[in-house]
Amino acid sequence: MPRFLSLLTVSLDFFIFLTFLVDCRTSELLNPCDPNGKALSESLILREALRDQSPICGLSIRNLVTTPSYTISGTISGLLSSDLVLQNNGSEEQVISYAATSFSFPTKVTDYLVTVKSQPRYYTCTVANGSGRASSDVTNVTVSCSPKQAGYLLVSNVTSQNISVYSINPSTGVLTQIAGSPFSTGTCAPRGLSLSPDSNFVYAACQVENKIRVYSVSKSDGSLTQISGSPFSVPSGSPTRLAMDPAGKWLVVGTNNPSSTIHMYSVNTSSGEPTFLASYTSSGAQPYAVTFDATGKFVYAGIGAGANTGNVDGWTVNSSTGALTSVGASVAGGSNAIEITTDPASRYLYAANYLAPGRVFVYTINSTSGVLAQIAGLGAGYSTVDNSPDSLLVDPKNRFVYVGNQSGSLAGFTIDSSTGGLTAMSGSPFAGFTGALAMEPSGTYLYSGTGGNVRTFSVNSSTGVPAQIGGAITAGTDQTSLVIASY
Repeated sequence: MPRFLSLLTVSLDFFIFLTFLVDCRTSELLNPCDPNGKALSESLILREALRDQSPICGLSIRNLVTTPSYTISGTISGLLSSDLVLQNNGSEEQVISYAATSFSFPTKVTDYLVTVKSQPRYYTCTVANGSGRASSDVTNVTVSCSPKQAGYLLVSNVTSQNISVYSINPSTGVLTQIAGSPFSTGTCAPRGLSLSPDSNFVYAACQVENKIRVYSVSKSDGSLTQISGSPFSVPSGSPTRLAMDPAGKWLVVGTNNPSSTIHMYSVNTSSGEPTFLASYTSSGAQPYAVTFDATGKFVYAGIGAGANTGNVDGWTVNSSTGALTSVGASVAGGSNAIEITTDPASRYLYAANYLAPGRVFVYTINSTSGVLAQIAGLGAGYSTVDNSPDSLLVDPKNRFVYVGNQSGSLAGFTIDSSTGGLTAMSGSPFAGFTGALAMEPSGTYLYSGTGGNVRTFSVNSSTGVPAQIGGAITAGTDQTSLVIASY
């Protein structure tokens, strides 16, 4: 800079400084840090004019300027799940409700960065227009969700003590058994299977050795590898069914005779290792079937024997510790609640009762307390026509309920979304189905395992009526659980 310009700048700065001094009262000059005095504010302004960023009295000019802030909101499409978590600027979180079409973060900000903190279990969601500096309320952030693509079908063969794995053609639903399948589980006798939300690990309830075996699932080829430390001990009872919460933090295990307890574990999401937390007493013997609701706030267990057979118990889940607290008295149902599940919106719980006559019971879920109540007009429950239902499935799009009967048929129902009530499908029960059931995330294909075979069915999107595709594919002996690894 030429010397005369430098001198001019210094002279101008000195003039501004003298002007400030003349304008200040004597008391303010004697107390320059008085927050109500002009000396402090004018000194800060002078510092800014001189491009001096050092603070005075712990303040800078930026402390005196209020930065405008705005609401960050947007739209959501394609979400039929209750476990999406969005985050803004890496801190503020918002859990998105089932079938939500919009969102808005409560805290107003200037700079924003909207991301997906936690993907839904069966959906993949992406964010567009999610970052920037706002000059007005932001409304154009878009979150688009679509069902995950089915990768592999895993089938527990309890009598042959192994797990069969099949790749799934996402376009046709056709199964192909992978190399190395079935995979031996030693002396496990896997009764129930549960996958981690990311499908990286599968957990097997070993009813013979009374343990939990954990296997990593290869995304590239579907092969299973037992993790370090597996099998893991179960404190009491023979493990039957197990379930993992939507976030993959907690695992609950149901048991058979002579136990009247369920067991809770924390899960290392990186290694897949479960760590036992505590056991909880159920209201009756054989709390065989267990499930989390779709939000992960509640755990439920179906009672299989004793005075309260057919009842359903409920607990709230401490999100920090995994500890369970009873929601109160169990609710009555039929006899032997062998399988239970909740709908994707966490509004209803369905329970299949094994002993004759075959029935399905429906309960509303109080979203705050977790308390269950039979829906209005339920009476003796919904008939499966054939006796001995032993599997239960709600389709991922919350349209249909399927119940597999040991007698060799499948009962199909449509769901009244406003009441949770069921209406039998035309032609139900359908022959050729029984055993364990699974449906891939799009709700297009249904799989059934029984009699040493696995079958594939296409599902009519309007009526829910299934139609078999191709012939049966060989599995092991006695299929008791089917799960689908999706990516």
